[in-house]
Amino acid sequence: MTANLSYQWLGPAIFVSAGVAFLLLYWHDHKQLAALRLAGAYFVSLIGFMAVMLVDEASPAGFQLITLASLFFGHFLLVWGVASLFRQKFPRLAFGLALVVTSGAIIYANLASSAFSLRYTAVCGFIILVDLICCRLVWRARSHRVDIVVAAVFLVQAMITLNRIVQINLSEVDLSTRSAFIKSHFASSMQTENAIFAIVIGLALFARYSVTLVMRLSRLAETDPLTGLFNRRAFEAKVPAMRTSAAPLPTGLIICDIDHFKRVNDTYGHDVGDTVLKTVAQLLQNVAGDGAICARLGGEEFCILLPDSNGEMTRLTAARLRVAIEMQQMVSSGRKFGLTGSFGYCELAPGDDLRVAMARADAAVYQAKADGRNLVRSAPAILAVTHPAEASDRVVGQSG
Repeated sequence: MTANLSYQWLGPAIFVSAGVAFLLLYWHDHKQLAALRLAGAYFVSLIGFMAVMLVDEASPAGFQLITLASLFFGHFLLVWGVASLFRQKFPRLAFGLALVVTSGAIIYANLASSAFSLRYTAVCGFIILVDLICCRLVWRARSHRVDIVVAAVFLVQAMITLNRIVQINLSEVDLSTRSAFIKSHFASSMQTENAIFAIVIGLALFARYSVTLVMRLSRLAETDPLTGLFNRRAFEAKVPAMRTSAAPLPTGLIICDIDHFKRVNDTYGHDVGDTVLKTVAQLLQNVAGDGAICARLGGEEFCILLPDSNGEMTRLTAARLRVAIEMQQMVSSGRKFGLTGSFGYCELAPGDDLRVAMARADAAVYQAKADGRNLVRSAPAILAVTHPAEASDRVVGQSG
C-alpha cells in the first residue's frame, strides 16, 4: 500500500457514497431499476479503481483480469442504468463494439509485452466510448434542461479522458510499468478527475431523478388515476391556453355522461364499471384527436374541448363520439352488453366564460337524458343573469 492513504481513499469513499445513495433510492422505490443499476455501476467500478490505485506491489495472478472485469461490467451497468433512466434501448451494438475493440487492444498489448501506457490508452479509449454512448442516449431522450447538463457532463468527461491519453503519450515520463504509472503525477491526476466525475455525474443523475419525480407528482396531481385523462382542475387550468391560441376562432365544448352507469356497476360489479370508464375514456381520446383536451369531471361524466371548432363542427364530433360508444361491445363473464352516452355541446367564443359554458353543456346532457338517452343535444341559449336584489325588486313591483 502507498503511504498517502488519506488522499487515495478519497476516490473510493466518493464511489461508495454515490453507490449507497442510488441504492437507497432503489430501496425506497423498487420500481427504480435504473437506480439499482447505477448503484451497481459505482460499486463494481470501485473494485477496479481500488485495485489500480491502492495496490502498489507487483500484480498477483488474475489481478489484471479482475481489474478489466470490473471496468467492463461497471461501465455496462452505467450504460444500462442511463438507458433505463432515460427510457432508451440498451445500445448493444455500440457497447459490444467498444468492448471487442478494447479487449483486442489489451490482448495485443499483453502478447507483444508492450508498455503499460498502451494498455492504459486502450482502457481510457473504452471509457471515452462509453461516455460518448451515454451522452448520445441522454441527448436523444432530452426533455428538460437538466438532460442537457447530464449529456454535457458525459461529453466533458470524454474530452478530459482524451486529453489525458494525449498527455501520457506525449510525456517523457517513464510509464512502462504500472508501478511507474502510480508514482507519476498522472495517477493522482486520474484519481482526482475520476472522483470529480463520480460526484458530478451522480449529482446530475440525481437532478434528473428529481425532475422525473416532480413531473410524476405533477401528473398525479392533474390526472385521473383510473382513466389517465385530466381531472377537472387540470382541465380548467389548461383550457385558457388553448382558447388563447385558437382566438379569434371559437372552441368546441362537449360533455358526455355514460347512460345507466349505476346499472352496470350493480349488474356486473365495480371492476367492470372501471373497465367501462377506461374504455370510454380511450374512445373519447381516439375520436376527439390529439389536439383535444379530454378530462374526467367525476363519476361517469367526461368533458372535451376541441380547438378551432364552431358549433356545427362540435356537433359532428359529438355525434361521432356517440356512435363510437354505441358500437362498443363489452363482455363480462361471457355476457355481452352495450354502452350508450348522452351528449351536450356548445360553441365557446373567446370571450365566453368557461364555467357558464360548462353549465350550459351540462344542461344539454340532462336534456338528452330526458329525451331518451343516447342522444346529442345543443346547449340552451344564455339567459340574462340579474342580481338577486334586482330580481326581488322586480317580483315586488309585479306583485304590487
